[in-house]
Amino acid sequence: MRTLLNTFLTLTVLMGVFAFARPAAAQDVTVRVRSIAATKQGDAFDSKLGDLKNELQKAFGGYSNFQLIDDNSFTLQQSQSRTTELPGGTNLTLTFHGVTADLLRMGLAIGDQFSTTLRASRGSTFFQAGLDYKNGMLILAITAK
Repeated sequence: MRTLLNTFLTLTVLMGVFAFARPAAAQDVTVRVRSIAATKQGDAFDSKLGDLKNELQKAFGGYSNFQLIDDNSFTLQQSQSRTTELPGGTNLTLTFHGVTADLLRMGLAIGDQFSTTLRASRGSTFFQAGLDYKNGMLILAITAK
């Protein structure tokens, strides 16, 4: 009888714990895409890009003029995609594939020219560059949190 009572109490406690436990929240990611025009003409640096100044100058040392031309933020749930039009008319599609070993897995496609899957630390910024833009190049600074 005592064993039956202990089993019943244990089951009651476990049911109470699981009944009030909340399901794990789906991990969303907030993405910020900054479109930057980089040229070799002039020597100017947009003050709105101050947090990226060192990284941009190091990664794109052949360019001396950096201007922010667009800044978009949005949230993606796992397996969700978002397509936005870049300056110049090409589409950028970002897809959140989830988290693996504390790294965000993101799909990135630029029109039908380029498509890849990458991993990034939450909060990090990575660059995608190479599209011609006016007299220079379009740089995308993508931050995922």
